[in-house]
Amino acid sequence: MRLKPLIAAITTAVVLSSPAAADPGQVWLYNWSGYIDPDTLSGFQDATGTAVILDTYGDADEAEARLLARGTGYDLAIVASESVGRLADAGVIRKFTLSDVPNAAALDTELMQVFLASVPQAAGYAVPYLWGTTGIAYDRVAVEERLPDAPLDSWALVFDPENASKLADCGISIVNSVEEVVAAALAYLGLDPNSRSEQDLEAAFGVLSAIAPFVRSFDSYQYDALMDGEVCLAIAWSTEGLAPQLEKGDSRYQYVIPGEGTNLWADLFVVPSDASDLDGAHQLVNHVLQPSEMARATLFTNATNSVPASRTEIRDPGYAIPALALPPETRGNLYFVKPLDGGQKRRLDRRWRLLQIGL
Repeated sequence: MRLKPLIAAITTAVVLSSPAAADPGQVWLYNWSGYIDPDTLSGFQDATGTAVILDTYGDADEAEARLLARGTGYDLAIVASESVGRLADAGVIRKFTLSDVPNAAALDTELMQVFLASVPQAAGYAVPYLWGTTGIAYDRVAVEERLPDAPLDSWALVFDPENASKLADCGISIVNSVEEVVAAALAYLGLDPNSRSEQDLEAAFGVLSAIAPFVRSFDSYQYDALMDGEVCLAIAWSTEGLAPQLEKGDSRYQYVIPGEGTNLWADLFVVPSDASDLDGAHQLVNHVLQPSEMARATLFTNATNSVPASRTEIRDPGYAIPALALPPETRGNLYFVKPLDGGQKRRLDRRWRLLQIGL
């Protein structure tokens, strides 16, 4: 789910708009833009003789729609956790043969159990790649100048209209992910973040409508805005929100998990039902799940990876911060956003679009 700028040149992976005819020396991967280290893909080719052909997307809904349409030609895809249940229910993904992915035995079972408790229909259909949260990234200096007594560890920092109005001049961005943002507004109100009651959803959209006039952008591509200081506060995926702190070593920008709680998200491997190279798909997943490759993935994406044994491979002490390492005491304040059915998702999407255009 979580985006960095698209890598312009990828050594062994070619970014194309649609798959060509299957080639026995190739495995087709569909993934978020900029969300796998090119060295991981070149290493897979060196180890197996199979090239990875990479096609990318920039929005979870785009990926879900494409897989639901079938006939994609992909052998493997990495998709957002909120999509997996709908994809499984629609029959467009197939179960993994985990005996062909021996490195899956080293996965963080606790995180997977939390995911399956919220999305039980995904059991057997998904293997986790990376994890993260949706929280608040902020410029400490700019925020404290405008809000000396700001509640820096609370959703009130942005969801209270009085606070949002004072931060509007330096820039507020909200990640373009309706399911996650509505859940956060519900948590801020002390309500069940997975509530589907019309009354609760009205209250959540009331919170969002009250701050919408002060929001500069609803944007999934927040990496550059945060890295370049173009906004002083963002509701952001942790992969984006942690970037200034981890990649620039700049403590001025902080990323926090609000005290009211926030969602834990996952990006997971799935195999399309019409995949033509199941062996290649399983081999690629097994390659990525090696501790050394999982460590590489964390350093490349700023995401929590799925293999605890990889932590000894990460030498940078910055990557031990709780918002990234997700120790047990941090996990207790997290929840998964349970998937909506198709009709619920369409209704929520419509309200989200109307909010963004001020209606």
